[in-house]
Amino acid sequence: MRVLVISSTGNSLAELLRPCAGTLDVRPLLHVLNGGRIDADLVVLHTHAPIRELTALATLPPPRPPVLVVAFAVVPGDVVPMLRAGARSLLVEGQYTRADLLDAARATADGHSRLSPVPLSIVVDHVQHRTADRAPALLHQPLTRREHEIMELIAAGEPNAAIAVRLDLAEKTVRNRVSQIYLKLRVNNRTEAIVQWLSRTERRSG
Repeated sequence: MRVLVISSTGNSLAELLRPCAGTLDVRPLLHVLNGGRIDADLVVLHTHAPIRELTALATLPPPRPPVLVVAFAVVPGDVVPMLRAGARSLLVEGQYTRADLLDAARATADGHSRLSPVPLSIVVDHVQHRTADRAPALLHQPLTRREHEIMELIAAGEPNAAIAVRLDLAEKTVRNRVSQIYLKLRVNNRTEAIVQWLSRTERRSG
């Protein structure tokens, strides 16, 4: 796996990632922006200003590798905007072990998401409040049987390609179904969908 660590604070994080990286490059953000296209399977953004730097990365030409943000600290109101700005996973300094970091790197490169405990709680609160506010609308847009099957696999951490194989569907069909699920659940990304789905499941079983 080709890993690009964007950091201006040295190589300490990069050294922790070395066991999961076939090639490992460490560069400051300005060098990455000046270089144009990113040639990596995973970007690890080690930053004090995640939203600003994610926004800057979004200006680069595609393809854009998945981004694991490792933030020095998070403001609660910034967590959901970070995910919307392009973070696939979010870890916070002091809230992860080396094993957590390596797991997050591998999972993020494979299209999954990992969140440290505090960001996860913030996302859960955000989704639960949205669900409570919009519950009447959701009741009028239930998932179809096939969408329910797809959402169960998403919640289990399966990427679209694996879901297509499991359900004997074209991957494009799965992508279209996932978009419909997002609309019905009133969410913007996979992480929000999973958190909302799990919270709804807990309420049904409780």
